[in-house]
Amino acid sequence: MSNLDELKQKLSRETAQTKISPTLEAALLREFDQVAVAHASACRVEFTRRIALAAAIAALVLAVFWPSQKPADQPQRKVVEEARQTQPVLAVHPVPAVHKRKPKHPAPPDPEPQFVRIPYSLPLAPYERAEIVRMEMPVSALAAAGIHISTPDTSARAQADLVVGEDGMARAVRVISILNNE
Repeated sequence: MSNLDELKQKLSRETAQTKISPTLEAALLREFDQVAVAHASACRVEFTRRIALAAAIAALVLAVFWPSQKPADQPQRKVVEEARQTQPVLAVHPVPAVHKRKPKHPAPPDPEPQFVRIPYSLPLAPYERAEIVRMEMPVSALAAAGIHISTPDTSARAQADLVVGEDGMARAVRVISILNNE
């Protein structure tokens, strides 16, 4: 029998006299305070656990989609930027049209995989620049981000193109190929 139940029985015996002793009332209030403090402490612990879980999920998503630059990428990007700035201006001369006969049944183009928007990511603003980055990542990371990949091997790796905004956040993904770890 708990201390609270004992005090409750004592209280019921003493209330028959219609006068409550101050010591019993003080003991009952102390017991209620202890229960309230224990409940508040449990609520704080649960709240802290939820905050820690949300922070862990956010860190996982950032770790998966944060663009990691390899040391070889930086010089290549620098060369591309320099080439853009130093390209000579070319004069454009009109070329006479050559009339060729079109085939009756043109060959259908190969279907290119489309970019899939990453769930819960903000769309790019019209004025925002974006960059396409090709990287290799685990299939499980794509599944965790909400992208459906139909492969039975969860340890497989995918080669994918990511659309990365100016803020460095991935906005969309296009899976190029799945590489099995065999």
